[in-house]
Amino acid sequence: MEVLTKIRKEYATFSKVNKRIADHILHFPNEVIKQTASEIGEASESSSATVVRFVKKIGYSGLEDLKVSLASEQAVKESEHIIDPIVSSDDSLDVLCGKVETLIKETATDVFVSMDKDALKKAIESVKQSRKIHLFGIGSSSLVAYDLFHKFNRAGKEASFVFDTHIGLETLTYVTEKDVVIAVTYSGHTKEILLACEYARQKGAHLIIITRNKGKRISKLADEVLLVPDNEHLLRVGAISSLYASMIVGTVLYLGVIQEDIENSIEENMIITKNWVSPLKEE
Repeated sequence: MEVLTKIRKEYATFSKVNKRIADHILHFPNEVIKQTASEIGEASESSSATVVRFVKKIGYSGLEDLKVSLASEQAVKESEHIIDPIVSSDDSLDVLCGKVETLIKETATDVFVSMDKDALKKAIESVKQSRKIHLFGIGSSSLVAYDLFHKFNRAGKEASFVFDTHIGLETLTYVTEKDVVIAVTYSGHTKEILLACEYARQKGAHLIIITRNKGKRISKLADEVLLVPDNEHLLRVGAISSLYASMIVGTVLYLGVIQEDIENSIEENMIITKNWVSPLKEE
């Protein structure tokens, strides 16, 4: 696994000081190749000893081992004309398009590197067996929940979603142990979503959470936690990487659910839906 990918995958588990070291390496990989442990420590407001411990924590025998791997990876990226995904005010439209392309590719790579396939398999089976699917999300996470809501309904799986989370909480009054609740919260700290999760747990529903958060509260609440990479801090221009990552995880979950019946009842439901909507389109 590449150095930067490995750091992004484990970022959420790092202490504050280790996150500063990680940020320095993620932002300035070419400079890190030339720096000593003391220089990296000074740049990240830590110490040389802390830098060395961090390097070993992520699986390298020492700083030189990490630098050799990092140098090799950077050389390959330069040869492939990899573009810095952070947008600049003087970027041309071609450069901007290239950065978005790079961002999407790197996000997808990070998602599948960090994906817990065992948790995903369990989540898929739970959704398959469910009576109804209740979806929750706020802000950009609501777009993921809303997309899944339409996908599942079109495939013949009864699902519910409302943008007003307060009203959404009312629907949990009728949740049973035969239902599944899917909550999307990138941060894992959104109060309304966590409250919905707690209600779902009280009612005995199966709970799936799509998040970057590996914290104890999330782990205690959820039956399955579907983790997305914690790398949005690199962008600073809005929910972009987090949205794509959550969409990818949601899409794999959806496809896993419909896979067995795609040629039978689900295909029939989709044809019916298409026929109903077609009169609304102009020739």
